[in-house]
Formats: sequence, C-alpha cells, structure tokens
Amino acid sequence: MEPRLLVGASQLGWVTRLTQWVSEHGGAQLVGQALTPDDVLDADFDLLVVDGWSSLLSRRLVDQVQRSGAAVLVLVNSERPEAEANRLIELGVSLSLPVSSTPEEVVARASEVAAVRRFTESRHHPPPPPGSSNGAAPDHRLVVLLGEDGVTEVAVNLASAAARVGGSTVLADFDTVQPSIAQRLDLPIVPNLLTLSDHIRHGRFDATSTVGHPAGFAVVPGLANLREWDELTSVEAGQLIGALRERFALSIAVVHPILEDLAPLSGLEGRFDVGRRALELADEVLVVAAGSPVGLVRTLSTVADVRGITEAAVHVAVNRMPPDRFLRAEWTKELLRTFTPVSLTFLPFDPGIPKAAWDGRLPDRGPFLKEMRRMTTDLIKAGAA
Repeated sequence: MEPRLLVGASQLGWVTRLTQWVSEHGGAQLVGQALTPDDVLDADFDLLVVDGWSSLLSRRLVDQVQRSGAAVLVLVNSERPEAEANRLIELGVSLSLPVSSTPEEVVARASEVAAVRRFTESRHHPPPPPGSSNGAAPDHRLVVLLGEDGVTEVAVNLASAAARVGGSTVLADFDTVQPSIAQRLDLPIVPNLLTLSDHIRHGRFDATSTVGHPAGFAVVPGLANLREWDELTSVEAGQLIGALRERFALSIAVVHPILEDLAPLSGLEGRFDVGRRALELADEVLVVAAGSPVGLVRTLSTVADVRGITEAAVHVAVNRMPPDRFLRAEWTKELLRTFTPVSLTFLPFDPGIPKAAWDGRLPDRGPFLKEMRRMTTDLIKAGAA
C-alpha cells in the first residue's frame, strides 16, 4: 500500500516539486495540504511533511501526530545543521531531510514510515471490554452559555444550582476573549483547559485535572494568557468536551458571543472556532441577555448566529431585568416576533450579587438566586424530557 502524505502549506518550491513528482511517478498518495493544526488532526495520513519555517511546527502538534501512529518529516535548512538539530529535538521530531532533498528521497522516507506503521497495526489488539464506549452516556448533557450581560454570574450560579439538585457538574470556561470563571470564584487558574487537554491526551484525566469548588461542582478555568489560545485547536476543544461529558452528568461551557468563522477570510483557524465547536456539540444553549432594547437586539443577533451552527434547544435568560411588568411584556413580545425560545426567564437585579462577586463567593439568598434555582430545575427537566 502506498504511503499517504500530508503536506504542510509552504511558499517554497519543494511543495510543487513533490506534488508534480508524485502525480507523474506515483509511489505515494497526497491526501492534501494543511494550513492549520485542525487540518492535520482531521486528516488520515502516514507522514506529515513540513519545512522548518512552517507555522504548524509545535511540540503539541508533533506529539499528537506521533500518538496517532503517524510521523512528522521536517525539511530543514542544511546551512544551519546544528541549530536545526537542536530545534528538532525540542519539538520531538526524529525525521528530517535537507530542504534541497529530491521528491524521490521524501517518498522513500514516507514508504519506510508507512511500512513500520502497517507492521505495528497488524499486531493483535484485544477488543474493548464489554459495555465500554467512547461516547458520552445518553444522560450526559452539554449546556453552552453565551451572551452580553452577566454571563459569568449566570454560569457560576447555574453550576451551583445544578450540583445542588444532584448529579456531577463541571463548569468549563471556553471564552477565548474574556475568560473570567476562575477570577469570579477566586480559584487558581491552573489546572486549566490546556492542562486538562494534556491529561486527556496522556490518559490520566483524574481529580487533579479540574479545580473543585465548595458548592460541589468542578471547574476548568480558561486561559488567562491570550497567546495560549493558539495552543488549543477546535479539534482539541471537541475532544476535551467529549471527555468531560463521559465523566460528568452535566457539562456547562461558557463561550464568547462572537462566533464569526474567520477561516474563509484568512485561511487559518480563528480563535472563535473553539466556541463554534462547543455549540456544534451542545445539547442545549442558554443565551444570556440584557434587560434593555439594546440587549434585545443583541440577543436576536446572537440567536441568529447560534442557529447557523446548531439546532440544539435555545433558552433565553434576561439578566438585570427591571421589575416593571409592562417592560417585561414588551421585551417578550418583541422577542417572540422573531424567535421562540424553549424557555424565557427574567432574572431580577439583586444588590447582593455585586458584593458576592467582589468577595469571590456565591450568593446564599436573594431574588436572583431564587430565580436561578427555579430556572435550573426547569432547564434540567426540559433536557430530560
């Protein structure tokens, strides 16, 4: 069987030479070109070929490729052999050739890699034990929160109320712009999403992979350093969510309300793809709105974006809503003219909430908490129906 090659996009001439040679002489199958880490993780190949200048080269990606049984071949600058050798060691890359190598040499190396992989995979692998499954149990649900006003407060109280009702609950902060769950709850920012992703990849997801909260739910903090979001692809986010759903009865994920797909514009994965991936996997979506005309307009825009990604049930919670019944009726009427949510909840303003947030604790009384608990019970019942 011919080896399968995935080529990292490059401006250098070796890509054209390799593509033309394989097209004319065979000896390998070109499965495509990779622009982003997701392109690599989604592809089925034996050897990823990139040059030493590729933006794809990272220790995490190399590790993921090699764990899948494939390999990475780096075409290096032969004028700096010592520096290139040290860099490859840091990346965990064991295969390299000079960038001036011929296509025949690249294909020959690919054939060697494929032969070793076929031999390894031909060995007997014991079947999984009876009853084992890679998917989440049917009653393990994912609720995704997003919106413009008070999302963090609603999320932490939703997690607390869900844990109080019963069932294991985890709250994960996937907001790629303003992660704030750990800060709101006065929790450490490590372990975080990257920590958990590493633990999952190495098969050691345990109690140390998340942060426990006294209210009875687990927390996965977001990434405080914005540059770290480049290390978490949407594929990894999906794997992470899958692992959480296997372990917890209810997973709550907070994502940023901007859901624009940047890939068609830049050719690269955008940071909002993490939120989009979470919504694709959601069982239910809770849009948190502001109790104002501007909040209504933004909510309708958010719902439209959500509906372009998922058909999951959509709930709306209007935060800090004035108690005036006429205003609530007008807000409801205008919403229903365009969209009918599965449920609509008005969360009242509670002066005790800012104080609780300042102290890093959850409220223990008040009208906001009372309505949150009622909404949580209804949400859980709606999901179980």
